[in-house]
Amino acid sequence: MPRELSRRQVLASGAVAGGLVLGSGLGQVGADEERKHDAYEVWGLDQGTDTGYIYEPRDDGFELVDEIDFHELEGVTPNDEGAITPHMISFSSDYAYAAVACTNAGQTLVFRTEDRKLVGHCPTGPGSHFAGFTPDDEALQVDVIGEGKIVRIDADLENDEFTISEEIHVKEAGPVADRIDEFELDEGELRPICHDYTGTGYSYHTFGPSVDHSGVAVVDWERFEITEVIAPEQVRANCGTIAHPEEDKFYLTAGAPSNHPTGGVGEWYVFDANEHRPIDPETGEVVEGEYTHEDVARDSGGYDAHGFWFADGELWLVNRETSDGLVIDPETDEVREEIETAKAPDIIWSSPDDEYMFATLRGPEPVSGDPHASEGETPGLGVQSVESRETVEILQPDEGNPESDFHAVGVRPLGDHDDDEDGFGA
Repeated sequence: MPRELSRRQVLASGAVAGGLVLGSGLGQVGADEERKHDAYEVWGLDQGTDTGYIYEPRDDGFELVDEIDFHELEGVTPNDEGAITPHMISFSSDYAYAAVACTNAGQTLVFRTEDRKLVGHCPTGPGSHFAGFTPDDEALQVDVIGEGKIVRIDADLENDEFTISEEIHVKEAGPVADRIDEFELDEGELRPICHDYTGTGYSYHTFGPSVDHSGVAVVDWERFEITEVIAPEQVRANCGTIAHPEEDKFYLTAGAPSNHPTGGVGEWYVFDANEHRPIDPETGEVVEGEYTHEDVARDSGGYDAHGFWFADGELWLVNRETSDGLVIDPETDEVREEIETAKAPDIIWSSPDDEYMFATLRGPEPVSGDPHASEGETPGLGVQSVESRETVEILQPDEGNPESDFHAVGVRPLGDHDDDEDGFGA
């Protein structure tokens, strides 16, 4: 099973800065060392303190090799309360660039990963939640919660130029406007949350943040237009999105905490990425005719289903509130195993050698998500063995700080990388 899905996942992670030795004074460790194909960096973002951390594996553990104070970046503007909130990350297909969406700054930042220099900052709007490189690396699509829109940034990677070119106001798009009565708007808007790319020419964008305001928009990313919409009565997805790396299938999660007025939610869905219709959990066939989420939802085994990632021929899913999850066979979509995680996992991402699954762990005072579901104890990065399913280490660079709140994680291979490794050949 191919491992890396970097430019398509939402579920995401950290960043570093401008070629500077920041905070730790450790610099770019290993720059003069020979890097093997399976060498990698783990990038984590602490959105509570606006700090990014980078680790590399060393012997039997992990070493902090660099960090960044986002407030020291030129061109990055905090909100009126002084918050930037770097929230999620995606990489270009060759891992040469990292895009970081910052919710409170209302900006999308682009870093050149080799020298960790900030090369682009675009004012995409308040609540800029996830920015994902398109499969051809010629653009980014940004889900902007605060303004209910999807923004396109044209990316000229040869010249390090990034320019906002178009935007879609979701509720006014034709397929959505035609069915607007089927959605419960959030203060008059439909708010895009996360997306991923199907390999069949589309991206799936969930709505939220609450499950009450959920649903899915299907976007033709080359034409940059919504072609279809899925109402919450059909699929109440509001969280994770990930494409199958080899087959034309797509996965979505729906989550809500146990204190939700109608009860906790932990669901996941499988879609046919050609027909944009769900696959029946009982028959394994594409659903024909009308359906509701009760017909096609699959149980995540906990509350607040959220992060997805592939590792070693398996699909992992974690529940944020109940600190557990599932390991799924992506060929049959049957559950192989139920697992436990460290407290309050959010986004997950595997190492290139499939040895570890890394999970961001929320803090005791989370700055996003429902506080009841997101509240954690050990903000940092949980390191879980893919083979044993056990948490083997928790990386806490700001241990003891109640403001610490990790949300984003990403893994960047340091050796030669095959662009076809994610299964799409893009």
